[in-house]
Amino acid sequence: MSAPSTSFPPRGQAVFACAILFLGYTFAFVDRNIVSLLVVPIEHDLGLSDVEMGLLQGTAFAIFYSIFGFPIAWAVDRFNRSRIVTAGVGVWSLMTCLAGLSRGFTPFFLARVGVGAGEAAILPSATSLIADYFPPAARGRALGVFASGIYFGSAIALIGGGLILHRLAGQTVTLPLLGSLHPWQVVLLAAGALGIPLTVATLFMREPPRMHLRNAAAGAAAGKGPGFMSAFRDHPRALVAHFVGFTAMAFASYGATAWLPTLFIREYGWTPAMVGARLGLIALIAGPLGTVCGGLLADRLEKARRYDGKFLVGALAAAGTALPAVVMGLSSHAGTTYAAAALVVFFTSFVWGVAPGALQEIVHGSVLGRVTAIYTALLNLVALGLAPPTVALLGQSMAGKHGGLGVAMAIVVPSACLVAFIAFISNRSAYRSARRN
Repeated sequence: MSAPSTSFPPRGQAVFACAILFLGYTFAFVDRNIVSLLVVPIEHDLGLSDVEMGLLQGTAFAIFYSIFGFPIAWAVDRFNRSRIVTAGVGVWSLMTCLAGLSRGFTPFFLARVGVGAGEAAILPSATSLIADYFPPAARGRALGVFASGIYFGSAIALIGGGLILHRLAGQTVTLPLLGSLHPWQVVLLAAGALGIPLTVATLFMREPPRMHLRNAAAGAAAGKGPGFMSAFRDHPRALVAHFVGFTAMAFASYGATAWLPTLFIREYGWTPAMVGARLGLIALIAGPLGTVCGGLLADRLEKARRYDGKFLVGALAAAGTALPAVVMGLSSHAGTTYAAAALVVFFTSFVWGVAPGALQEIVHGSVLGRVTAIYTALLNLVALGLAPPTVALLGQSMAGKHGGLGVAMAIVVPSACLVAFIAFISNRSAYRSARRN
């Protein structure tokens, strides 16, 4: 049972913490997604294929994000979460800079591993912190604001990266101690440098009291111990449906967005600056709008006592994404593809704040960080780790080394949406039951 709202920290502290966590998620997605804009120049300068770039965009990051996620989540459940965020921001920012200094596939791969290891701190920490900063009726909005950092970060990466590439116009840059750098390397160094002031700002975020500690005695007296495995024994169907549904939606999102810049450059002749500005506008408007709408809809359903509301939001996201994804992949007109891409981003963004909020409602606070780590491990290994190379491999099998991306997206993305829709709709009663217990 949640603590009463009066036991939560003052609103000012909660809003400040939410702002810092939002900025952390924003900069995390700058560093995570900046590579999608740089596919063509990196492939040219390092002699890489689409499949290798798929590994760099997703797999290298996802594997070690997941591996480091478990010990970090264990620490989140026990130690100062604010300082864990500080360490994470510092690590992923440094590793992004090291990626910018890479001269081949292997050092680039290893740097992306480090980015994943650092970013593994942010989601479990934020999910746990927001649960202790905000009462249940306000968490949907708070998590929606936090999750909108995904799209603000993507927008900064696309727009800012595109402007730097346009400004440098293919010319190398010589920097003290670093030597001669290609424009894409300068972009990565600039992205990593954004984390320096944020690392300092996180030091001013306070650690809130853990709500579950106040109720531990009552839970023990009721015979409901907060053991880690009990979460899976008590509500297996609800948790499996959550993991499958939200992971499938993430697969759809990453499968589409990882290759959008490359699709527009190859198929429509857009320059990196054009891609950055135009796709950045989608990320800046459609993405945050979708995350906030998803959070508001979840809160409205909660107030209406629709206790399966977050699963309904997930099902709506899946249904809304499928058709625009087909149009986006198969259209031969740039304007149509662009409009469909905006709808794909809008609907897939519904779930980013709702997913951790759904876990908060059925998982005890003492193990929430670790259960969130399980979720994020699946999310990253399956969605981020496999979606970009899956699209690349399917496209390559149909049209050669640098072709077929659109058709592959038109197949992969709706298929993932169908899996998500079935998982959410068929397990609504299990989720309602888990919330009642």
